[in-house]
Amino acid sequence: MRYRSLLWPAVLIFAGVVALLVNIGLLSVDRLYELVNLWPLILIVIGLELIVRRSVHGTSGEVASVLIIVVAIAAAAGYVTLAPNPAASSSSDFSGEVGGLSQATLEVDAGGATVAILGSADLGSRLYSGHITYSGPSPEVAFNRESAVLKIDQPSNQIFGLPGRQFTLTLQLNRDVEWIINESSGATNDTFQLGSLHVRSIKLNTGASRDEITLGPPSGPVPIQINGGALTVHLHRPSGTATAITVSGGASSLFADGKNTHAIGDISYETPGFSGAADAYRIEVNGGASNVSLDTTAPSG
Repeated sequence: MRYRSLLWPAVLIFAGVVALLVNIGLLSVDRLYELVNLWPLILIVIGLELIVRRSVHGTSGEVASVLIIVVAIAAAAGYVTLAPNPAASSSSDFSGEVGGLSQATLEVDAGGATVAILGSADLGSRLYSGHITYSGPSPEVAFNRESAVLKIDQPSNQIFGLPGRQFTLTLQLNRDVEWIINESSGATNDTFQLGSLHVRSIKLNTGASRDEITLGPPSGPVPIQINGGALTVHLHRPSGTATAITVSGGASSLFADGKNTHAIGDISYETPGFSGAADAYRIEVNGGASNVSLDTTAPSG
């Protein structure tokens, strides 16, 4: 008799039952993440089913296969229902000392996140001070003093289109230190209050994001690059700041200093005197669909 597994029909039935329980409110959507932890169970069930069908024939083999699948589904349902709530929030605080550093790099790697970064004059001897609220695995925070790199890592936790688990970062950076800021993320809501911070460069790589970035006076040429899919970017800098901005990709919209431009492809704008300015921002926004604004509502320092 040709082998026909009962596993996949059972998996489809189980998935339908779980989706129904979520839709009627009897099962929290956060608990669906626990199903990902159970993927090795599929391999175990397939192995047991193969052993049973090769060693036990006829009706007894069919019954044994059904029992294996029923027990596996019951165990999976029990685990998803009774396991600790993956949406339960935790928090952590962290900080580090300047220790004579004049330049440092921040690298944030997160999935779905809310990130707030601000320059601070109240840190004293501390290089940075942060607070993270999260659910799921604990984020990793590490500072390498030799390379002067602060890494904050929370891997992507968006699964099959489901909302990501919580990750909210609030970080203060010492404004007496020159900073390079890099962020790699999935879907993020960024608020950067950098008006008092000495920024050397900013690079954001994201899937979809909303970025509110307030800049101070530049020192030297300062590159800012934002790459992603669907982007909403609002940039604020002091009046009189030399700036050039290019928005490229698919459908682009740029509102720069009162001038509104829409295009499929590239849009460019630069302030008068930019080409000869020693201190200036050079901004690149690359996205599938980008809505970008640039204005001078930031304080002058």
